[in-house]
Amino acid sequence: MRSADPTQRLRAVQASNSAKVVTDALEDASPEVVAAATRRLVELEGKRAAPALRARLFDVDLSLVADIAKALKRIGDRGAVELAIAALNDPRSTRRLAAIRVLGACGDPAAVEWLRRELRDDVAGVRAEALDALAQLGTRPGARTSADCAQLVYDPVPQVRVAAVRAVARLVAHPGPLLAPAVEDDDRFVRLAVAQHSASLPEQASRALLADADVRVREAAVRSAGMRELGALAVMLIDDPARDVRRAAAARLGATQARRVADLLIPGLEDRDALVRAAAVHALEALLSRDGAVRRLCAELASGRAERRRASLYALARIQAREAASDISRAAGDPDPEVRLALIHTAGALFDDPGPLVRYLSEDRDQAVRDAAEGWLLRDTRAG
Repeated sequence: MRSADPTQRLRAVQASNSAKVVTDALEDASPEVVAAATRRLVELEGKRAAPALRARLFDVDLSLVADIAKALKRIGDRGAVELAIAALNDPRSTRRLAAIRVLGACGDPAAVEWLRRELRDDVAGVRAEALDALAQLGTRPGARTSADCAQLVYDPVPQVRVAAVRAVARLVAHPGPLLAPAVEDDDRFVRLAVAQHSASLPEQASRALLADADVRVREAAVRSAGMRELGALAVMLIDDPARDVRRAAAARLGATQARRVADLLIPGLEDRDALVRAAAVHALEALLSRDGAVRRLCAELASGRAERRRASLYALARIQAREAASDISRAAGDPDPEVRLALIHTAGALFDDPGPLVRYLSEDRDQAVRDAAEGWLLRDTRAG
């Protein structure tokens, strides 16, 4: 008798050495059990598993169709492709959807023309699935098919337009001009999809995405921006109202591998948000190496702006730059009390033995600095 507990049925399939038991499990109501049965049947039967898998190909949960198709492909069975091509004529849209998933999963270049026909299906979900399957094939489909995919960037259904953006970006050698109209799409998910390819867009379209009203669209555009957008990214690191966008700008600048970009990252050390400051420090390390970042941050301790000097101390503390202790200790004589306070707050991360420095600052001319130093020494005494 079949267990009512899907977890028990799953374990039974995984442990079974009976091809019949595992084949019967292909009809289980649980997708997890069916997926496990597919894998186990291939392990037990190899190519002999093909008839049972083909028999269930269009009768399982739609999420499992690709798994079964891939299993058939692994054992060298081409029957799935033939069944899928025939199923494209089925009046049921669910069957056509499943057939398209099979063709995409099997990765047969001969399926391109069949999939191209499905781009004109009356059902939006079928059109979107066909676009994804063409992108999944990963082969250049030819000018006509590329044009058909690009035309669906104007489809009345947002789901299809999103899929069209993905397909064009994957299949067309220079997709930017074809994707540019999607920058002005009313649907944020369409703009989000095209923002992931902003480096390939014409400059005006790319800049429009960087200025988009939607935070997630701007963030995606920042993460995929090209070298021509360095100036815009530097401005966004400082001025964008969204923390996630500023953090993405720091990360993208750090990923450029252009050492000159370090100058653009330094303002991020003063950001009001700790995550953005951390991203700026990490980006500096990515650009300059840890040693280079330490040297650059130490140089900023001589900045004419007290805010920059203070921010540099916290950045040095974040990477625990104890090797620069002799340079950092000079901040004890900084004319700004806020910088001297920062030195006390970061002393534990910057010095092997902060005691002498903090005791020196306990006699500082500024009352707040003295109080902070005495508090630190008191805590240190209690800890000891």
